Amino acid sequence: MWKLNLGSIRRQIPITKRLTYLDHAGAGPASIPVLKAMQEFVGEWRDRGTYWEKWLPAIIESRKLFGELIGAKAEQIACTTNVTTALAAVATGMKYKRDGNIVITEINFPTNIYMWHLRKRHGYAKEVRMLRQTDGRVALEEFEKAVDDNTSIVSFDYVSYVNGCRQQVREIAEIGHKHGALVLVDAFQALGAIPIDVRREGVDILVSGSYKWLMGPHSAAYLYMRRDLIPEFNPTVTGWWGVKDAVISRAAEGRDVFDKPFDLSDAIPSDSATRFEWGTPSIVTVMGVKAALEFCLKHQAPSHYDRIQKHTDRIINGLKALGRKITSPLLPEHRSGIVVYRSPYPHDAVSRYASKGVSVSGRYQGIRVSPHYYNTDEEVKTFLEAAKSVI
Repeated sequence: MWKLNLGSIRRQIPITKRLTYLDHAGAGPASIPVLKAMQEFVGEWRDRGTYWEKWLPAIIESRKLFGELIGAKAEQIACTTNVTTALAAVATGMKYKRDGNIVITEINFPTNIYMWHLRKRHGYAKEVRMLRQTDGRVALEEFEKAVDDNTSIVSFDYVSYVNGCRQQVREIAEIGHKHGALVLVDAFQALGAIPIDVRREGVDILVSGSYKWLMGPHSAAYLYMRRDLIPEFNPTVTGWWGVKDAVISRAAEGRDVFDKPFDLSDAIPSDSATRFEWGTPSIVTVMGVKAALEFCLKHQAPSHYDRIQKHTDRIINGLKALGRKITSPLLPEHRSGIVVYRSPYPHDAVSRYASKGVSVSGRYQGIRVSPHYYNTDEEVKTFLEAAKSVI
């Protein structure tokens, strides 16, 4: 069995030397490999200017690594600038059922709500059905009642940023597929913490950024699509990376990326998920994300989700003992790496935690605590000690 070398991992995460960092649902801290990769890019840019022959293969490799993390192939992965762009690529390219509906939840991240309201406004759906939460969760029964044969897509967050509610992905996918609906999962608050296998869970489309639990930089995200679905999507927006025989596909084939002029007579989408890559990403960011993916896979981060669960158990029990009201759902099937408790003055509370060397977030009259696998029992104890004097 693979053994966790916690000391070695923590030495590669500089922030552990000065902070009790429990805000991975906000943004993860940088590891030394991520910092080095980005610094190397900046140095090459300084010394060489353009360096396409190295940079483009790194983007291709990052797709492969992301696919490895979720159980998919590189040709099913697109690299985008953020989750919003990935969702827009899906929303503007998919087929909608005539007079159909779209099913979302009120505990989705706002982008995964606003995107679909605009689809309705522009005539692509007759109705957007937003499922309401009860006791911090959206029950399977609500999906069963809302999804029908006229549903075009069911789009939900794997883990809610609001309160850490973890959705039952496989069961929801079965409900959607029973009615011929696409199932899209935003995994931003799960990727890097919770094991994900898109085939086992029946996911059609998955999107995720990289700067939370994956501990990469901002401004890069990835889109996975089931291979047989890709030809069914007809992009209405594209750029020089999204078509056949683009620079990125030429690089993947080991060709000179400018070996011949581009075909300007038409805009034919790529055969792979790269049809959703509209233009050049932030390469310095991708270099960092590639290193973050390598770090995550090297240390098998999602396989240590049990450590996160133990941390959140202690946090929940400790907060209850202090009389705090937990607003995260506590049913086992809905638990995640996020714990939220009620606070009347979250902004002030976050500042007071910071003064004690503890990093957490304030969200909607609550404090959000999100430990990772590399955090220690001592750090959880430090947080709970601080919580005694922070309301």
